[in-house]
Amino acid sequence: MRVPSSVRAGWLMPALLSGVLLTAGAAHAKPKESKPAPAAESAPAAVVVPGAPDPKLRTQTFADYESQLASGQKARAADALVAIVSDPAQSPFHPEAYAKLGDLLLGLDLPYAATLAWRQGFVLAQDWDAETVGREVPKAIETAQKVGDIAVLQGPFSKNVGIARTEDVRGQMGYLAAREAFRQGSYGLSLGLLKLVKQGDPQFAQAKMLEGIVLNQQSKPDTALTSFEAAGKAADKGSSAESKRFLEMLKLNTGRSYYASGNYPRAIQAFASVDRGSEFWPEAQFERAWAHFRIDDVNGTLGLLLSLDTPFFKTYYYPEADLLRIYSMFMICKFPQANTEIDSFRAKYAKINDALKGWNGRSAEENFEAARKYRQDGDAGALPAMFWRSYASEERFGSSVKAVESADAELKRLKNVAANPFSEWARTAVKARRSELVELEGARIRDRIAAQQVEVDTMLNDSQIFTLDIMAMKTKLYEQAAASGKMPDVARTAKRDERVKRTFVEWPYEGEVWADEVGYYKVNTAPECPASLRTSVKGK
Repeated sequence: MRVPSSVRAGWLMPALLSGVLLTAGAAHAKPKESKPAPAAESAPAAVVVPGAPDPKLRTQTFADYESQLASGQKARAADALVAIVSDPAQSPFHPEAYAKLGDLLLGLDLPYAATLAWRQGFVLAQDWDAETVGREVPKAIETAQKVGDIAVLQGPFSKNVGIARTEDVRGQMGYLAAREAFRQGSYGLSLGLLKLVKQGDPQFAQAKMLEGIVLNQQSKPDTALTSFEAAGKAADKGSSAESKRFLEMLKLNTGRSYYASGNYPRAIQAFASVDRGSEFWPEAQFERAWAHFRIDDVNGTLGLLLSLDTPFFKTYYYPEADLLRIYSMFMICKFPQANTEIDSFRAKYAKINDALKGWNGRSAEENFEAARKYRQDGDAGALPAMFWRSYASEERFGSSVKAVESADAELKRLKNVAANPFSEWARTAVKARRSELVELEGARIRDRIAAQQVEVDTMLNDSQIFTLDIMAMKTKLYEQAAASGKMPDVARTAKRDERVKRTFVEWPYEGEVWADEVGYYKVNTAPECPASLRTSVKGK
């Protein structure tokens, strides 16, 4: 039997993250001071390093800023910095001015605007010393995390990670730059940047996790397992929600690597270790079902899929689970049941397909707001909830929502600030980033929903393949019966008593679904394939 093209191999790497080519800023040497010349001779010219600001001109450029700051006029000092960054003639001093502007804006309770000022500084900086980089980078990262927009620093870091002078700062910048490269699909660059993160760095466990994901994307699952093992050793084993989430995600990705390498028993073991209360548990159940299917354990596959077919997972998007259930029934010649499942699949997803087609064409902003509304109050609107549910727990979208809310709150505060250069700069910068973020996230959601519509449409068409194959199999059975004068006998299978733990309690399934039973279903059904067909079915 042919497996429809819409049925996956059973695992996909989360597409956690988005890169530009690394342009490491070279460190510039400071101008050497010329030695005092003899009185009778003229002083030799000082050595000039291209791009290095003139110290005297720097003092003159920042004079107003220094004066206002010394008198406690922070707003006016910020105005002076905005005047510098707005003047193309002062471009050699823009990186420093942006860094100072970030510090001032943070002090004025404008953390988002401060983050955007630092971002500009990181883009332009080339000759910052280790002290400046060591001071500004951690401060910018901490502030960006608080407003929910750490992604805004990933691009600048990926372009200018060369400004890092010390290993600790290099590790922080390298990890975020690697995330950006991965998001853009530059896997080789991402791996190179991750090497900047050293063991002992706070980001080491996250870096090894990302390294494993990148290696899986490069079809190197065996090597990825080594990275995941290192991530597990370095991971925080604390009781915080963040630590627990990381460890559960690690189990899921480890299972995916074992699956991709063809080690299905170990994949099953890893998927089964995902905690039942984890947000990743349903995905682990589905992917574990595929692993059971690969070792011809159809009963195991059907038992796992039964959980995903309960009302508790009504809002989860698993059309492939339905196709896998149909295919499993076909493999053991349960043709009537398979036909019933096909009819049910087509009835369910035909309506869903129509709803998706009706949604297509909505703007990026409409998609963003729809996903945000579902995350906040569970209102799915015009689409089935299954297409919004993942955004209710997705870390990336959660950060984006937090960032938009931070931007809105900051713009509201800026309305109460006098109309002066620094507040206008901050207002413009925050509004632009908010619009950019909504467009980026909304477009991602829009494109994903459009892809899901194509996927559902394809699956509906492919479901016809199952019907045709079932008809072909029945025809073959009838031809054999006509030739022999009787229907072929069902192939004998070995009967083994299953060992059950003494503490195990069994309740037969009678159509009722209980929450505490989900995840523990077992199916025990014998194949109904004649010996003359069983080999040919398994061989396809």
